[in-house]
Parts: sequence; C-alpha cells; structure tokens
Amino acid sequence: METVALRCTNCGAPLPKPKPGEEWVRCEYCGFLNKVVDATAYVEKLRRDLEKWIREILPSTTISSTVADLAARHQIFQEIIKPKVMIARSNLRAKYLLYLSTPLTPIFPSSSSSDDPKPIFEETLKIQAVRDLAVSEDDLKLIQETIIYGNTAGYLLNAVKALSRFDVKSALKNIEEALADIPDEPGFNLVKQRLKAARSVLTALSLLYDRDTQAAIDIAKTGIDQYNTLLDSVGSPASPEVNRGVLEAEKMIAEIVYKISEASHEFFRAGKDPLEVLGFVEAYTKVFQLIRETYKRPLSDLVEIVENLRGIVLAKNGSPQVYVVSGSGNFYLPFYVVESRFSFVKGMFLKKGEESRLTMLVSAIAPYAANPVTDVFGVYSGKPVKLEKVEEAPLYPVLKNIISSIKASGLPTDARVTPPLISSVLAEKIFDSYMNMVSNKYGGKIIFVSSQATGIIYIPFNPVNQRTLAYERGLSINLITDLDNLAKLSV
Repeated sequence: METVALRCTNCGAPLPKPKPGEEWVRCEYCGFLNKVVDATAYVEKLRRDLEKWIREILPSTTISSTVADLAARHQIFQEIIKPKVMIARSNLRAKYLLYLSTPLTPIFPSSSSSDDPKPIFEETLKIQAVRDLAVSEDDLKLIQETIIYGNTAGYLLNAVKALSRFDVKSALKNIEEALADIPDEPGFNLVKQRLKAARSVLTALSLLYDRDTQAAIDIAKTGIDQYNTLLDSVGSPASPEVNRGVLEAEKMIAEIVYKISEASHEFFRAGKDPLEVLGFVEAYTKVFQLIRETYKRPLSDLVEIVENLRGIVLAKNGSPQVYVVSGSGNFYLPFYVVESRFSFVKGMFLKKGEESRLTMLVSAIAPYAANPVTDVFGVYSGKPVKLEKVEEAPLYPVLKNIISSIKASGLPTDARVTPPLISSVLAEKIFDSYMNMVSNKYGGKIIFVSSQATGIIYIPFNPVNQRTLAYERGLSINLITDLDNLAKLSV
C-alpha cells in the first residue's frame, strides 16, 4: 500500500510538505489552515482505516503470500475487489459528471454544493490502495479510471466551493490539479480542453488581482479562443461533461472577463488602480443576481453592462466615448433614450389612428430608482395629463431640452459615474410596462405601443439628500436606497 502524504483535515486533498519546524500548513485547495500535528494524526487514521479495509475484503493469506502470484492476484481481483471497484467507479463518476454539469465560472458561479470533498478523496485512496492487485489491462484501466474520476471530482468540488466565495486562486489551483490528473486519452480529451479553457479564464482574473492587466487581456482572449475551438468540436448530443449550454455560459463569462480586463487596463493607463473595476464588478454581481431573479434576464445582459463600463473608463480618460448632457452636477447617472411609437383611439396629440412618436428616458439604475421612466404622462405622480395636452405636461419641455442637448463627450475625471445597471432590452420592457399603465389609465385609448432603446446618456445630478438627486434643468430622481449605496456602484 502506498504511503499517504499529509492531507487536509478539512477537504482531504494533499497538503504541501511543511518546512522543518512549521506548526501550521495551509491547504492550497480549500484554504484551510491545518495544524501539522492534526494533519499527521488524520493521515495516520487514514492509513489505519485503509489497512483495516484491506484486511476485511481480502483473505489473511492473500495479503502476504500471493502478491507475486499473477494468477491468484487476478482471481482475487475478479472475485473480491472488482465488484467493490465497480460500485466506487459508478459513484465517483456520478459526482464527476455532477460537478461538470454546471458552469465553472468565477462570475455568478453555481451555488456552493453541500457535498463534502473529503469522503471523495478518501474513497479514491481506497482504490489506489488495491491498484497493485490489478493484473490485466482491463483491470488496470478500471482502477485508473476510477482514480481519475475520484480525484477530479474532489478537485472540481473544491473549485466549485472556492468559486462560490470568489476565491479565484484556490479555484485555479484545483483546476490545475484536476488537469494534471486527467490523462491525454481520447475519452478525456474534451473535458481536458474545457478545463484548460476554464483555467485560462481563472488565470486572467488572477492576473487582474495582481494588476497585470495586459497579461490578463491576452490570457482571457486565449480562453475565448479555446472555448470557440471546443464548441466547434462538440457534437450533438454532446457528452454530459461538455454540455453545449454549459460551455456557452462559460464562454460568455470568458468574454466578460476579457472586457473587464480591457476596462482595468484603461484604468491602469490612466494611472488609477485597476482593482477599482473589479471592485465594481464584485459589488454589482449581487445587484445583477437580483435583476436576473426579478426580471428573468439572461447572463448575456452582463456582457452589455461591462461593455458600458469600459466606455465610461475610456470617457474618463478623455475619449468621447459616451453621450452626455451638460450641467454642473458631479454625480452622473445613466439613462436609456427610448423611442416610443403608439397611436390613439382619439386625441389631438396626433390625429385619431395616426402614429405618434415620443422620445423618453428610462433610468438605467432601475433597481434603485423609485420611478424609472420619466413621468411625462403623470402616471407615477397620480396627476395624469390629458392626452390632447401631452405637450403641455410639466416634464415634456424638460425632456425635450435634455434630448436636444445630448452630445458625444468625455467625462470629468473626478466625477462619480454610475454605469448602467440594466440592459437595453430590460429598459425597453420597463418602458413597455409604463406605457401599459398609461393605456390602462386612459381606458385603452392608446391602442398600440412599441419601443426601442436607441442609446445611453449620462446626466449630471447634485444630491438633495440621501434619497433624492436633482438635475439643474428640472429633472429629479428619487432613490429607494441611500445614495451611499449607489455610490458603491460608481466609478
């Protein structure tokens, strides 16, 4: 039986060899700080348990007298050991497939599994302990595959747990170890390609935390290319460990990491700390999770959000990357410009039945805005305007003035700018809901509504208090949270 090296008392993975005199050793796979004496005691217990297990399954004479007898070893393996290995293989492969059935992503990872990697590694050690009794090529293959499934499942579970707490470096270490254990064989080629792509994405994110932004861009691009190659190789139906939907989700995260890397690099070039971009992403993930649950939005919305963030970074570096409305405020908030088309059953805004157009604004901080649509029709305020007098509504000239003064511009370097927190598609849906309220308020006199978000503008506001901000030309926005919380999502 092989000597068992020191193992983590928390997850069961191998520990690095402690230096002479060290009393503590940290697990590289789960981050747990082990006392060397505890890890030693755990390994001794493992060794005793393995010896006991072998004595229980093998005849007493077998252990010492027939090791060199190939025929006897083969018979013992077939009759006693193989059935137990088959059960272990089935169980470990099921866990291996389970942990590969969800995206291995550092952003919006799958929920942390309640499974414990420790029993998985311990079960795998049992299989390793009887490896010498396998004689035939088929028996050796069975043993080896079982060990691969077991070790890989253990490292994958550790990676999933690390990702759930945004511990990128531990997740990366587990993926690297899983890759080291998987052989270069046809049956494992696709999963190995997938883990290599996941490793690239995690490496890029790790480089960002080390502020090596250019290297992060390069390796993130490599990850995207690896996913594209893998998706081209995956047939239909794909094997469980390389499900196309899961791969598409992982590729999307790779693209997001690439865009985050670009934005971070722009911060670095401007002499600012690139970690500020990561700080926004970490803070925003909780908001986006709420948006996904509330509005049933896809992960692809995040690609648009991060791209807008990059535009803000470039604009603060002097490039006219965004559209801005002039003003004296220093707290810039994003709005989607939405072109709406509808017709009236009757009214004078336009003739009955003819199409009417109106450009309105939807707050892109919708989760935090009390009333996200500019309330030209007075629905939010409870003071609806007459359809034939929409142009006389208090907000109509304010809105018209804002729209007419939009220009491409940079952003002040010292300004606080909140990136859009919702996608353009969600802005359209929010606007459609508002127009449905308008239609209901007017008894169905509006018979057709369509909308299209045509762009994003940034308007400078001044805080009135923690819940209200005002723009100097007559527009205000009320928050459902304190301004300090919104400021955490600003760059």
